[in-house]
Amino acid sequence: MNKRIFIILFALICMVLTGPAEARTWYVDDSGGVDFTSIRDAINSASSGDTIYVYNGTYSGFYVNKPYLTIIGEGNDLVTVTPNDVGQYNEIRLPYGTGDNATGTVLEGMNISIQLPYFGTFGTASDVIIKNCIFNRVFSRIYMEGDKYTFENNIVSNASSSQSIGIDATGASYIIRNNYFNNNYNSYGHLYIRSACTGSIIDGNIFSNSGTTRNLVLSASECIVSNNTFINNTGIGIRISNNNNTITRNTFIKNNEAIQISSGENNRIYLNTFNDTQEITYKTVPSITYWSSPDQITYTYNGTTYASYMGNYWPNYNGTDTNGDGIGDDPYVLPDSLGTDNYPLMQSYENYNFVGSGPVALVAAFTASPTSGDAPLTVQFTDESTGSPTSWAWDFENDGIIDSTNQNPSFTYTSAGNYTVNLTVANADGSDSEVKTDCIVVNEPLPEPPVADFTATPTSGDAPLMVNFTDSSNGTVSSYAWDFDNDGNVDSEEENPSYTYETVGTYTVNLTVANADGSDSEVKTNYITVTQAGQVATNDLSIAAVLISPSNVVFAREANNIEVYGITNSGTETLTNITVALYASDVSDTVPVSTATISSLAGGGTTTKFITDPTIRDLQGSTVTYTAVVDPDNLIPETNEANNNKSRAGPVKYNGYKGKGLYWEGGSNITTRHTFDLQGNLLCSTMPTTAYKSVGTWGSGRTETWTASDLPVPSGSTIEKVFLYFAYNWDQTAGGYPWLNLSFNGNIIENGNLSTGNGTLYRDWSNFGAYADYEYGLCVYDVTDRFSSSGNSFVTNPYDGDNNLYGKVALYPSTLVVVYKNSNETRKQIFINEECDELGVSASSYGTTLEEATAYAPFTGMSIETVKVQNATLYSFAGSAGPDEGNLLFNGNIVATNAWQGDSKTSNAQVFDVKSYLNETGNEAGIQGTTSGGMDALQQILVVEYPKETVAGPIANFSANVTEGDAPLTVNFTDTSTGSPTSWFWDFGDGANVSEQNPSHTYSAEGIYTVNLTVENAAGSDFESKSSYIEVSEASGSTVTLYFDPESSSVAENESTEINLVTSNFPAGLSGYNLTVTLDDPNVAEIVDIEYPSWALITENSTLPGTSIYLKTVDGNDTVKADAENVVLAILTVSGKEKGSANLSIGVDRMDDDSGNAIEPTCLTGKIEVPLLSPLPDQEYAPKDLDGDGLYEDLTGNGEFSFVDIVAYFHNMDWIEENMPVEYFDFNVNGRIDFDDVVDMFAMI
Repeated sequence: MNKRIFIILFALICMVLTGPAEARTWYVDDSGGVDFTSIRDAINSASSGDTIYVYNGTYSGFYVNKPYLTIIGEGNDLVTVTPNDVGQYNEIRLPYGTGDNATGTVLEGMNISIQLPYFGTFGTASDVIIKNCIFNRVFSRIYMEGDKYTFENNIVSNASSSQSIGIDATGASYIIRNNYFNNNYNSYGHLYIRSACTGSIIDGNIFSNSGTTRNLVLSASECIVSNNTFINNTGIGIRISNNNNTITRNTFIKNNEAIQISSGENNRIYLNTFNDTQEITYKTVPSITYWSSPDQITYTYNGTTYASYMGNYWPNYNGTDTNGDGIGDDPYVLPDSLGTDNYPLMQSYENYNFVGSGPVALVAAFTASPTSGDAPLTVQFTDESTGSPTSWAWDFENDGIIDSTNQNPSFTYTSAGNYTVNLTVANADGSDSEVKTDCIVVNEPLPEPPVADFTATPTSGDAPLMVNFTDSSNGTVSSYAWDFDNDGNVDSEEENPSYTYETVGTYTVNLTVANADGSDSEVKTNYITVTQAGQVATNDLSIAAVLISPSNVVFAREANNIEVYGITNSGTETLTNITVALYASDVSDTVPVSTATISSLAGGGTTTKFITDPTIRDLQGSTVTYTAVVDPDNLIPETNEANNNKSRAGPVKYNGYKGKGLYWEGGSNITTRHTFDLQGNLLCSTMPTTAYKSVGTWGSGRTETWTASDLPVPSGSTIEKVFLYFAYNWDQTAGGYPWLNLSFNGNIIENGNLSTGNGTLYRDWSNFGAYADYEYGLCVYDVTDRFSSSGNSFVTNPYDGDNNLYGKVALYPSTLVVVYKNSNETRKQIFINEECDELGVSASSYGTTLEEATAYAPFTGMSIETVKVQNATLYSFAGSAGPDEGNLLFNGNIVATNAWQGDSKTSNAQVFDVKSYLNETGNEAGIQGTTSGGMDALQQILVVEYPKETVAGPIANFSANVTEGDAPLTVNFTDTSTGSPTSWFWDFGDGANVSEQNPSHTYSAEGIYTVNLTVENAAGSDFESKSSYIEVSEASGSTVTLYFDPESSSVAENESTEINLVTSNFPAGLSGYNLTVTLDDPNVAEIVDIEYPSWALITENSTLPGTSIYLKTVDGNDTVKADAENVVLAILTVSGKEKGSANLSIGVDRMDDDSGNAIEPTCLTGKIEVPLLSPLPDQEYAPKDLDGDGLYEDLTGNGEFSFVDIVAYFHNMDWIEENMPVEYFDFNVNGRIDFDDVVDMFAMI
């Protein structure tokens, strides 16, 4: 073997064995197709520093037993962590047990519905980050034990009074930030900051609509509680019981008590807004509490700037403000010797514009990219600290040496290893540090050829000119070949040679470097300029400015065009081939991102060059400094070589005027949210321009009314869905989301923050320029159950009636969309897409082109039969669109130009015929802005219509998965009929029948059975009989079967029914059992009670109600003897919750006979169905099934069956057939409602 090859291979093997492991990402999807189907398995395979990405799905609880794992869910609306079907894995542990370590764990983007979240309780876990998660109805408290936890952007709601504490925090320096705590009822306190949490920050949270005794229990010292909102709570906002805390810039509205001082000294409370039943209460009056700022604050009030100490806003303060500075002339004296606020505010603190100073929590934070790679690895660090730091100290190796004081530096790691990074930020109020352990992983690079580069000094001068060349190549170099005049001859093989140019001229220099792995050359054209002795440079090049347009913003997710303005030749000679280089600070200080050439510039001339930076920056948040250099290689002799460059910095931001699906990280196209394929149609009605309300003009409320003629639903139709589209613009509500009270037909559908309410909210904003944070939005509500075909009204009010706080939003006219079924109409396929996308076109003002200012609406979820389509209509809704504005594209074709004809106050649809552009799949509309005035693309609705088809009569047929076997024999029947039947009636031959399409039936007795199927549609019916089709033999041996009696049950919403859990026989008797009964859909029904037989002397079961319960008992008196048959083990009471069906299953953990031997029974399944039943006309209650046979004989719902029910049936036969499930009222079991059903009801009485 070649010796050199052997050495290289040996080195590679050593690197694999000894080099640091590179962090990797594992993928989890419960439907398969990726690395793992469970989070637990991914954690077991991962190493410290790895990332686990979890796709849409439902997952069991898990344990983290290694440090620095990042577990990211696809979204808290897509990823749910919950117990498995039998109640196992009902906890999350970070880590699992004593001695384990889960330090540095990151949990993100999940709906955590397990009952026992333990963070740091059983082992070591500090520096944990939990963000963007939902905690809903967590049974136990959320434990957090360990230092430096960050808990941010989470939603915690619906904690019950059985939990004394919601979140139990024990550890120093916590950050609890930007969370939403709603509808919690903890008996002691919801967020409990224990005494160990010294130096914690609680900032930007919302505590609302809760009945918890204390929302925030502050038992720690030296904490900052700032920028929180406590609103509409029946208990206490904050309870303080320690020293030296700062409570500032919080808002208290409609709480029973704002702050309760239990104990504690030297707490400072200022710049808060109080508007509660009681502002301040106490248990022990402290010696000192400060009620004003520690220093004077500079602020602007009513247009004038002042500097003063500042206190709080008290609603019952009635002092004067003689000098108009917003500070009361007289002190506010608190009751009960609690102290005096010497600087009470005349208005809530939001009305004061603070300049420079202010109590903002300082929190260090940063990101890095990339975080792994081969040495040398250059990493860009981005500061994301909050609290307005004024200095930055970066320690990139955590060795105690400060490596950079820039805000957003880059650093090159030259050696392999795992590096811990420490950022310390500071301002006048203090400092804070963020330490990320092993966050940078650098690997040993594989052998590779060198990269040639060099410099020279000087590069110009009189002949003879001696030039010193310095090699600056990267990599290992074993040989050098210098060609100083690029004539093909090697002039030197030294590393750093000198060379004398004797002759006047311009010279190109070529350096070739090589090693065992290859070679590379660097050629610098016209690099050396040699002039005649005595020649003096007479020209000078300079740059006036570097301009980043528009608005000095660098746009993310696209290339940026940079203007190098005022390139001037101050001399007398014309200069040629002038290079202009552009450098970006986040790319390289030495390698330009792009260059341009000025072919000629006369003496005294000035020109401008536009240079494109092709760098794509996926995320906003960083800052880029552009530096332009003219003649970067100093090829042109100048009188001043020091004025050839100019720089300008700009923040990286998303461009909100462009289509957000392409130009905003995490942004969405206008995607399909609802699809319908039905006989029927869609109606939509948007209120007129007069319904538009400007900011601050609708404090007394807005009422929008639709008459029956606005939405004419044809007689005989069934309402499928009704959506209310509420659009707004120019929102400036504090926090970025409107707070509103919305009422539809007298029903409150929203009361508070739209982002956490009952609707689906979509938003967009320009994100830069003069209107950077003026939000546009669309909120969608399902109002199907509140809609009236005779007319509807929609009332909008500012939350709490406060127009000053919550009227800072303009209201577009609202839209109602009705989807209905009607057998007299043609078939329609309806796609409803939803989003909000602000669009504007102006290269100079917005940095946009027509193509970029396009919102795309892909229509998905159904295939279209294009050859059969009769009409295809697009309803394209847009706000502020027109007149003569916007182009409509469909599948890349221009359908219409300047098409929208509304104005700045409209939000209605423009209607387009798109039939000729349709594809079977992959259809996409493009809504393209055309003016700088801008438009707001909203919901897009595509309606595809087919002609009526003649319906042929069905032809019945069916099959079965088994046709013979021992009793009990479960057979799955499959309908194979043709002709599109709409109803089915099965006669199984043993006296049982059902009206399902594909039923399952259990034959319990020996015999030969004939099976009949009748199918029907609007064109007729057909009958298929299979004689002697099922043969059931007597079971051999002593098979034991567990089953439900009845096998199938139905129960109305909020009603209950009893189901027996039965065993067929016990050949050797029964001593006891431990069983689990599970309902597979917890939304449909739940088990609310268990009744045991009299022989069950000792019993135990799960807490009720529940959908997966265990039952455990013992036959203490040996009542169940050998050969006992049809033994009832328990009676389950099941309550209906909402329309649907759920399967019942039985799991056997233990069942023993009288000799202690295990019984292994066959377990059959059951089914519970909850129909959607309404009271009959003129009745108060919905019908009931009194005997559990699936037939609802109690038509009046009064709990008894009598002649009154027969009369009600007789008078409402047509109504029942149109509005109720026919099978629940088909007493003669023929698949329809008829007079013979009335006769059968007489017979029942």
